[in-house]
Amino acid sequence: MRLHSLLFACGAALLLTACNERPENTWQGYAEGDYVRVAPVDGGIVEKLAVERGDRVRSGDLLFKLETTVEKAALESAQASLTEAKATLREAELEYQRKLTLRKQRNVAQAEVDTAHARRDRAGAAMLAAASAITQAEWRLSRREGRAPADAIVQDVMFREGEYANPNQPIVSLLPPRNIKVRFFVPEAELGHIEEGGKVRFACSDCPENATGTIRFISTEAEFTPPVIYSDQSKEKLVYMAEATPDDNPEAFHPGQPVTVSLPAQHPE
Repeated sequence: MRLHSLLFACGAALLLTACNERPENTWQGYAEGDYVRVAPVDGGIVEKLAVERGDRVRSGDLLFKLETTVEKAALESAQASLTEAKATLREAELEYQRKLTLRKQRNVAQAEVDTAHARRDRAGAAMLAAASAITQAEWRLSRREGRAPADAIVQDVMFREGEYANPNQPIVSLLPPRNIKVRFFVPEAELGHIEEGGKVRFACSDCPENATGTIRFISTEAEFTPPVIYSDQSKEKLVYMAEATPDDNPEAFHPGQPVTVSLPAQHPE
């Protein structure tokens, strides 16, 4: 019985060793994504959430909206001030033209013309200031909304309507497909087989057949194999991290998903 157990244990150990062996120029990695976290510049109560987790959005789509009571009131006040400033400028212009006519007829002194001219200039400056106030009010109002900076998938929504969000506190997390990549780890002895701009193949569960990618980054510093891809043979080895972006259909790769990376098959010339 003890001999049988010993043989069984040895066979299991050999099987495990065989499973952990890695084909040449094949490396383990995982999909990763660079998330875009959209946050308000100013704090406020979340009035509206326009998206849910898993939604697909286009660049410019509304994501959320904060309450705008104060900002709308400021905009209305600025618009009223501009209307008043325009009326004042019209009156000042008419008065200045009237004084010019009277001066030509020598019915008023030049000092009165100069005074009317100065009044018109002040009215013009006031109108420009009122127009600038409207621009600023509209800008503050626009900052109460969060919009998608690119086509993306909504990864998470961190607030509910009615909750208060602090300035620069993310409300919606997005994952643009262009930000999806595969991170893999190459032993030093095989580092010469890859280069930035080079092609690799991807294999994983539910991945598209013959999926390929382009290497965008190779680290210059060695590191120990990350725990996420530990095996009995690799956990103590130094490796170099590399990243490759899928050439097509990046949405098929999900962050955290294990991916096997290999060099494309070499075709004889």
